[in-house]
Amino acid sequence: MTPSLPPKAPSPDERNAIGVLGGLGPYAGLDLVRALFDETVAGSDQEHLPVTLISYPGRFLDRSTWIADPEFAPSPVPAMVEVLRRLHLAGCSVVGIPCNTAHAPVLFDRLREAMEIEGRQIQILHIVDAIVEMIRQRAPEARTVGVLATDSSIENRLHQIGLEDAKMTAVVPDPAIQNTIQASIFDPEWGLKAQSTPPSSRARAVLLAGIEHLKGKGADTVILGCTELPLAVPETEHDGAPLISSTRALARGLIQATHPDKLRPLSEALAA
Repeated sequence: MTPSLPPKAPSPDERNAIGVLGGLGPYAGLDLVRALFDETVAGSDQEHLPVTLISYPGRFLDRSTWIADPEFAPSPVPAMVEVLRRLHLAGCSVVGIPCNTAHAPVLFDRLREAMEIEGRQIQILHIVDAIVEMIRQRAPEARTVGVLATDSSIENRLHQIGLEDAKMTAVVPDPAIQNTIQASIFDPEWGLKAQSTPPSSRARAVLLAGIEHLKGKGADTVILGCTELPLAVPETEHDGAPLISSTRALARGLIQATHPDKLRPLSEALAA
């Protein structure tokens, strides 16, 4: 019996798939794939885009703990790099990571560096870049933008820095409200990581209250800056304020980076 040859990586000309590094959490990865399909212009099965989702949640150690103490906490980087290698081998030219927290520079930069050192021709799209672009398209007059996100993202000013670079002012919840936002994601009984589909009514109520809180602080637009949040708040606006889904923004950014002619017009996507 002739031994089989190891799989060969596609050539640059064959690299047209979109990769999704899932499992951070699992339903967020699935939601990103759905958003990719929703944001694609397609009239048949064959007209949809090639997408590879790899979701190995049990292999990824907690991002927030490591970001807070990268010298001593176990690192999630090796497992994430291994998935990036597999996505590269599958023919992906660009990868999205549906986890805002994973885009903190201390983690995200190491992922990019690992791919560059290995000479892998694969782009890892930064979710905050995609969010800022979505704001520019949906709310070009926005000046004060509210941020709902994990404690880690808020403490590391992940979205705030991107918004400030784009000449916008970021507002974040007061500590007591932020505690409820964190619980809406991580509470083991009613948080979105425990109850993703359907989301708990309590998680949704907390997030809607958080949006109102940010509007009260002057926000004219609000970012759902954790990819679990759109699972509970799928609306595109709340009481006149545009809601920017980080998942939807990332999906549109991935399509724009690979198949811009297949990107659904934003006006159509919002009306759907």
